[in-house]
Amino acid sequence: GPYRVIAFDPADSTVMERVDGYWRGWNGDHFDRVVVRVVAEAETRRLLIEQGDADIVENMPLDSLDELKENPSLVVDNEPSLVVRYFAMTEAGSLTSPEARQALCWAFPYEEVLQGVFLGFAQPAQGAVAERCYGFAAIGSYSTDLEKAKSLLEDAGIAEGTKLLTVSAVGNPLISSIAELFKSNLEKIGIDLEIQLVDFATYIGIFYGDMPADERPHLLPSFWQPDYNDAWSHLWPIVSCESWNTGNGGHYCNETVDELLAVARDAADEATYFSALEEAQRIVAYDDPAGIYFAQPEWVTVLRGDVGGFVHNPVIGSILDYYELYRLS
Repeated sequence: GPYRVIAFDPADSTVMERVDGYWRGWNGDHFDRVVVRVVAEAETRRLLIEQGDADIVENMPLDSLDELKENPSLVVDNEPSLVVRYFAMTEAGSLTSPEARQALCWAFPYEEVLQGVFLGFAQPAQGAVAERCYGFAAIGSYSTDLEKAKSLLEDAGIAEGTKLLTVSAVGNPLISSIAELFKSNLEKIGIDLEIQLVDFATYIGIFYGDMPADERPHLLPSFWQPDYNDAWSHLWPIVSCESWNTGNGGHYCNETVDELLAVARDAADEATYFSALEEAQRIVAYDDPAGIYFAQPEWVTVLRGDVGGFVHNPVIGSILDYYELYRLS
């Protein structure tokens, strides 16, 4: 590659310098040295980019973006991504039946979340796979329908006053706001959602660990994107019966979905591939929901105006091609 790491501290920074023998050469404009800093505080990141002490920042609070766009020294790049935000639903206890999980899908406050939390920097999810992902099926989006949700809870035998638990990591105001909105809707149909905050390491241990399904929280907030632009790559880690410790936080298992994923993986033609993935996407969103898929967030990058060569990576937005970046004269 064009750069080699000369210093690395996972809690502080990574420093890279150019490799002189890099095969594409160094003619033209390139940075000789790249420093990637870890800055946890959003206000500090904002100060760094506004004062010119950083050239690129990510993960800025959404409510700061309109002001940043007004700064003539900055460029705010917001692009569609392959990320889908969702709550994994644990297929156990009160959420064992598809009807109970369907009820939660209809009870979710989609519009309030998209407009009030994401502030318009997200589109409604259509199931587990983002619209720009190869293999995406246009299966439609849920809307909030509390009457339908209540009816499905009755069909599932879920009594009023039933308690559900969601666990998320501290320090994530976006998820906390979403959980509170969801809690409010569930209260209207007789469900008590307890919101529990834990440290990040504990949350990761719960989501990816070996805790049995009947001991897991009912709802686990998460997001996912494929390793490459392919719907199978997005679906298999989060819904296959074999992937409970790689991304399937709710221990979801549907044998028909597994069969369809195998067909798509081994498909010799596009028709077979698309058909299998469309059916799988419909099942995990509607017939036997694995999660509440609620948003396709945009990926937002804030750059100094004198940085050239930036191109958004549509698969994994946090990956930057440092070799192509340069300082505008």
